[in-house]
Amino acid sequence: MTEPEQSLPEQMMELADAQCSGIITESEVETLERLLTEHPELRGQYLNFVFLHIGLTGTASTRLMSSHNSPFTPDVIEPAEQQSARPIERSLFRRTLVPAICLVACLCALGLYLFFPVDQQPAAPAQIAETHPQYYFDENTTPPEEVATLYDAMQATWELLGKDLGVTDHFQPGTVKLTSGNVAFAFSGGADISLASPALFGMERKNQGTLFSGSLSTHKTDSNAPFTLETPSVELIDRGTEYEVRVNAAAETFVHVLDGQVEVKARGHLPRFFWNFDQPEALPLTDSIIGTPIHAGKNAKRISGLIGKGAVRFNNRPDASLLAGNGGGTDVGTGDYSVTTGITLEALVLSEWQTTVAPQKKAPFDYDEIFRKEDGSYRILLSFQNDDKAGQTQIPSVEKGPCLSFGLFLSGVGYNEMDLPLDGKAGRPTLEELRDGKPHHIVATYNGWTGVKAIYIDGVLRMNHQFPVGTMIISGGPTPAVIGNLISEQGETLVGREPFNGIIDEVAFYDFALDAATIATHFERVQAGKDYFDGQLHQFMLQAKEGENMLLNKGQKMKFAAETGLPIF
Repeated sequence: MTEPEQSLPEQMMELADAQCSGIITESEVETLERLLTEHPELRGQYLNFVFLHIGLTGTASTRLMSSHNSPFTPDVIEPAEQQSARPIERSLFRRTLVPAICLVACLCALGLYLFFPVDQQPAAPAQIAETHPQYYFDENTTPPEEVATLYDAMQATWELLGKDLGVTDHFQPGTVKLTSGNVAFAFSGGADISLASPALFGMERKNQGTLFSGSLSTHKTDSNAPFTLETPSVELIDRGTEYEVRVNAAAETFVHVLDGQVEVKARGHLPRFFWNFDQPEALPLTDSIIGTPIHAGKNAKRISGLIGKGAVRFNNRPDASLLAGNGGGTDVGTGDYSVTTGITLEALVLSEWQTTVAPQKKAPFDYDEIFRKEDGSYRILLSFQNDDKAGQTQIPSVEKGPCLSFGLFLSGVGYNEMDLPLDGKAGRPTLEELRDGKPHHIVATYNGWTGVKAIYIDGVLRMNHQFPVGTMIISGGPTPAVIGNLISEQGETLVGREPFNGIIDEVAFYDFALDAATIATHFERVQAGKDYFDGQLHQFMLQAKEGENMLLNKGQKMKFAAETGLPIF
């Protein structure tokens, strides 16, 4: 009878046990090194076992597991399942353990570069430590809260986009497509919404919804909790009133106030955040829209601008990063980085992407982040990637290899990335073209009103994908937005995982999708040495502040233009 074949974790643990016991052979060391190089997912288990062994020796080296000043702090080590260590722990108690100093020598023989960079500095609370996982996605995310319940459906035919509706009557953010009859929802924020078919309606948050098309009426049950309704042209803020809204095929919005008062606000046309990095060297970096400060890592160096006075150079080190804060987010769907019906990420970059990391680090590939906010599955991501994850999160699916990736969580779809292959085919640029030592204008957009996700490079559409119209983004939360890196928390330590290599300038974050003509204009301005707004951002901001919201009172009716949100008399 033959023995069953060992699994990879079992084989790794057996070799690690032999190493810790001082009986490992040279060929077994080579086998262990090969396993840990080819299967990075085993490294956390290996290190946890090694340091468990050190702890059981009773030597002073146990301090490596508890001190924040050690390069081996557990805050930088991926946790392993406790169950995988227990059988080994029992076997260790049954044998004589070698001194810890011999074990450290064995580790050095194996090559600590499998796990740690040779120049890593000690990690301390609130400092950025270094780690090189195969890739990093934080999946430990609390789903969005329930936003509404179904309270009436009169012979209605309807569905929730992208999902099997089943018999549910409790809803997280999503979009309802009503094809016949009427349906009504009670929002947990205190508003009752009644839809008339045909209609497409998005439930964004407990106090906010979106009418993509069709008609509805809304009644506030809690006058102290304003409810916001978004349409293609305006935002309506219900101040304890009752009103009717219709969006026609031309995306014009009709409003009829039945009782009380409704505040009408034209949709904005400026970014939420714009970082041009032009502040004087003596002053901290801030956002140019609301002045939010940026925390710059020591390897994010301020230099002369690609456009304007300043830019930032990143050198592929873990503390090459710009932390732009969480925008006030506490949970998924909250904060200034929470967007629903659209998004644009825009940046001017000079890439020196290495594609693969330095050989001594033994990692199979490299990510260069332009922008990332890692709220678990609800992340926002724009980065250069080169990995073997083809087909796992991609929509549409493409061949593996170097790409520019744009990731979002879409309601009814889940987290997905559109990966633009850098292969020179079908109008796409090659990797060499993007690493030619010149700045390139990169724009990623998603438009919930059309369902189109797109990537533009140097003013030209390079790739797009069509999702169902009305599919919304779910985003926001407590983690910091980061330019030029992915920063995640491990205990009290901030870990820099995917640093950029090159120069980043003129970064803008919008809560809507820029159209192709505007993107082409921005690129033309960049070519002329100007910023995206032709130097007039301050004037545009003043004009936006001067524009007063319109108040509609009981009995009033008004139509608003699709493009401008201005009233049509």
